[in-house]
Amino acid sequence: MNLIHGFVVTVIGGLSTGFNMLPLKWERIWKWENFWLLYTVVSLLVVPPLLAYELCPGLWGAYTSLPAMALLRPFVLGTLWGLAQLGAGVGSHRLGFAMTGSILGGVGTAVGTLVPLVMQHSSMVFQTSGLLILGGTAITLGGVSLCGWAGYHREQLTREQGRGAGFGSHETAMSQADPTRKGYILMLIVVVVSGVLSAFTNIALAYAGDILEKVREAGAAPQWATFAVWPLVFLGGSISNLAYAFYLLSRNKTWGKFGGGPREFLNPALGACLWMGGIALYGSATTYLGVLGPSIGFALFTIMLILCGQFAALFTGEWRQIPTWIYGKFVVGLALLFVAVATFATANYYSR
Repeated sequence: MNLIHGFVVTVIGGLSTGFNMLPLKWERIWKWENFWLLYTVVSLLVVPPLLAYELCPGLWGAYTSLPAMALLRPFVLGTLWGLAQLGAGVGSHRLGFAMTGSILGGVGTAVGTLVPLVMQHSSMVFQTSGLLILGGTAITLGGVSLCGWAGYHREQLTREQGRGAGFGSHETAMSQADPTRKGYILMLIVVVVSGVLSAFTNIALAYAGDILEKVREAGAAPQWATFAVWPLVFLGGSISNLAYAFYLLSRNKTWGKFGGGPREFLNPALGACLWMGGIALYGSATTYLGVLGPSIGFALFTIMLILCGQFAALFTGEWRQIPTWIYGKFVVGLALLFVAVATFATANYYSR
């Protein structure tokens, strides 16, 4: 029952986080940097400490009883992860949900799944569960490659059709610039690097045993203990995101865009709550997934992010007027991601 509960909670968390960027397309006045500033403040600086304070009694006492290195480690890992968060936001802005979600999620799955397995459970790598995880990672990368291939040809086609970056002019927070080959390749590099760095939240969680133990001793329920790690991780992650948002607001002179009614404010706040809610559910779910929870849980969670990104792209018209020979590859890629989910579920069964 715990395994089923863990999988269900992980899937719900993946759905919540996977759709968190959808409000970005609902902005009608704000630009990307306006959205990103409020999104970062709410998601990284406001919600995580509030949740940790409510769900982890004696949180401050647990922090002060630990050596500085135990607190510094998640902060540093979070600072590196912050670059991934920024890359995901910029990628969604420039490339759309489909491309960004598939590439970032796939690379993140490979790194975030394999690192905890190899570093913490190396003896299991060549057992049935470990081999299934390796196989699931390979299938995931295959699915991501097909999604990325389809996305690349979609970008070429929209450029030939004169549809700019493929986003409507009413979507003020999305890129309206015509895509270029150089810009496309640069953004692909940014998203791939972001995919590698995105695994640092999972690595931070896997190596936060001291913090988890202390807050459990202070009375926190095991499934909520992970909330004590997030304020440190996301405080580090906020640095690069706030700095870039401030830079763009000043460079583009878009400070005056703040305003426009409650809708413009609600969109980034909603996206931030969806994101943090999904992260919180994922962290809790790992406690139900057994010894390989950080590996398998992260893989399942990230695959759900990929799938949500693709469906969000479909829903918002990123694939409109795209021929079937391109879209068909995209569908096959999604099918492989579903197969990967089943493979990771099987790996979890054999790890018990």
